[in-house]
Amino acid sequence: MGPDEFHESRSYSASDLSSKSSLENSNKTNSCADILEKTPFLINAIIKDSVPYQDSGILKRFAPGQTSGYYSRRFHPRQYHSLPHHYKLPILNGQYLKEKARENDCIQSGYSTKLTLVLDWFKGFNSDQKNKMLMLLFNECEQPQNHLLSTLLQDKLHMSCPPNCQDFLLWLPSVLAYKILSYLDPVSLAKCSQVCKYWESLSNAQFLWQNLMMQPTWKLSQSGHFQHLRQIKQNSEGGKKLFWKKIFADRYRLHRNWLRGQCHVRTFEGHTQGVSCVQFDETRIVSGSHDKTIKVWNIRTNSPWSVMTLVGHSGTVRCLHLMGNRLVSGSTDQTLKVWDLSVQDEWSSIACKVTMVGHTDTVRCVQMDIEKVVSGSYDNTLKIWSLKSGECTHTLRGHIAHVLCLQFQSNTLVSGSADKTIKVWSLNEFRCNATLYGHQDAVTCISFDEQRIISGSLDNNIKIWNLTSGVCLSTLDWKNSEGHTGVIRCLQANERRMVSASDDRTLKVWQLETNTGQRLLTLRNHTDGVTCLQFNDFIIVSGSYDRTVKLWDFSVC
Repeated sequence: MGPDEFHESRSYSASDLSSKSSLENSNKTNSCADILEKTPFLINAIIKDSVPYQDSGILKRFAPGQTSGYYSRRFHPRQYHSLPHHYKLPILNGQYLKEKARENDCIQSGYSTKLTLVLDWFKGFNSDQKNKMLMLLFNECEQPQNHLLSTLLQDKLHMSCPPNCQDFLLWLPSVLAYKILSYLDPVSLAKCSQVCKYWESLSNAQFLWQNLMMQPTWKLSQSGHFQHLRQIKQNSEGGKKLFWKKIFADRYRLHRNWLRGQCHVRTFEGHTQGVSCVQFDETRIVSGSHDKTIKVWNIRTNSPWSVMTLVGHSGTVRCLHLMGNRLVSGSTDQTLKVWDLSVQDEWSSIACKVTMVGHTDTVRCVQMDIEKVVSGSYDNTLKIWSLKSGECTHTLRGHIAHVLCLQFQSNTLVSGSADKTIKVWSLNEFRCNATLYGHQDAVTCISFDEQRIISGSLDNNIKIWNLTSGVCLSTLDWKNSEGHTGVIRCLQANERRMVSASDDRTLKVWQLETNTGQRLLTLRNHTDGVTCLQFNDFIIVSGSYDRTVKLWDFSVC
């Protein structure tokens, strides 16, 4: 039996070795049997005077001259397997042991000298040199050394901690731990997942991130919220389970992009004259132009060309309103037309289902719901039309100049006019309830909600009014608020922000969480005055005298 073969065998008690040897080596020479018989004594010689062993958990060392107690105590296999590896080398004779011992002494002596030298060098290094040396040593470490380092560091890092240093979340009931984490801002909550695995499991709880999205800062409009969820489901693999942390990350990025003005701009070309009005939904943009046509564009493709052109008006298309597959348009030809966009013809006049005639001048503004259409005209009137029959049911008179803008919600209608006034109408009683004065020139655009009215004017100012009292709450002057330097052609507002556009070729985004109105950013890309816009939580669509339609997408950056 060679040394390597002997090294691979396992040594137990003398009787075990004898029996095993007799079974496995029955045909071997008597010299092998002699070696096996002497094995317990050789093992005893190895551990004599040098090898520690464990007895009842206490580390002991044999005194010089003391035997291992082979005859008084049976050598347990676990004690043998716990010996250092170099004591398990094959043992052939006493001379080999002596030579091996001298060799080990030389190795240990050289190792100690080198170790002392390295430590002396390390102590003399500066901080940067120590860091570099540690990095080099760490790169040479393997898994056992990495495990040792992690164990040592764990104790070392807590040496300077106070006596009561504890993971307080670990000792609390999970309900209380979640309650504490629910008070954190999104960035702090995300950082908690980097503390340890337990904190990561807590901070990734679905309801924590879902609740964050309901806070006013991160909340979208109802339509925007459901649109976002639909997009997430379509893009997810399963299409069913929602991961609220991932959804919130998208919401956080969207909010940041609005604050920083980070967006992707797409340009749609096709009109031969200036664009006067735009509308959009989730899949398409509709634009009207001075070239008397209406064009429909597909948002979901990268094509800059329209997919449908609607012809029928004999004058400039001045206003549009889109609701599902139904589109209503107003023109300088004094008519309104209702179009069915489910017709897929590339060029279509058949898509026009109803033409409403009654105004005696340009139809400048229009809005509809499922039952009625409300229009404003240069003939100084507002008219209410039945969407089903196309007949005018009521005419509202009160303005003494062109009606330039309108918006209605439920039973309240607000209109702006070239007579510099804003009027609030009741659609139940069909009469004017209030008239607001304050602008120095024509009121060109209106937007309102349950609490306030926002108006833009040819005087370059934007005013915020209280809807109930009619009091002007604030004026966004272009000089003091870094506002527009040209005529304000259009604006739209929601609960959180307002977007305005002007003849100065810019769009401006304003923060409306307070009634003071703080300008967030200015968007520049058009080469001529911006005439129209519409926006939601994700995009802005604008049209300009430069004959283009632009889509500003804040959700893809």
